[in-house]
Amino acid sequence: MSRAIYLFRNIRTKQVLASMDKTLLSHERLIAGQVPQQPLRPQKIRPDHWTPLAVLSGFQTDSALNTAFSLASMPGFPLRPPTAQEQHEYRLLKNKHKRLRDLDTTERQVAQLARSLIYMDHTSSHVVPKEGKLKLFWQDRQWIGKVEDAWAQVPRVDRA
Repeated sequence: MSRAIYLFRNIRTKQVLASMDKTLLSHERLIAGQVPQQPLRPQKIRPDHWTPLAVLSGFQTDSALNTAFSLASMPGFPLRPPTAQEQHEYRLLKNKHKRLRDLDTTERQVAQLARSLIYMDHTSSHVVPKEGKLKLFWQDRQWIGKVEDAWAQVPRVDRA
């Protein structure tokens, strides 16, 4: 088993799930922890509906992998809070369209991945390897800038 975290994105609903395996089919119980609201959970995991979003590799120990996975698989929040205008527009949507917007967790999970990397870097945890670096491979290049923007928004702390 490789030491990597795989993020998968649903092509229809744009939901994102994290896994420590290259496939989601063997871990249906992961859904309950990553999608807390029952109505928003996918009914079944079909392999033809899920595509890779990102792969984070380079962990040196299994405990480092487990710590990073628990941080990255938590339900995330957007990179920036919605404005008052966006909140007003959301309230005016029909319930069907609200659910479709709530299903789209791609930006939230990418933001959560960025936050977990920032947290691991600032705390100098055992997750970040001392030699070598964590490697992040993206399926779609549009998300690269999002993580870098989130990384730049956090103030740097000098480690003594």
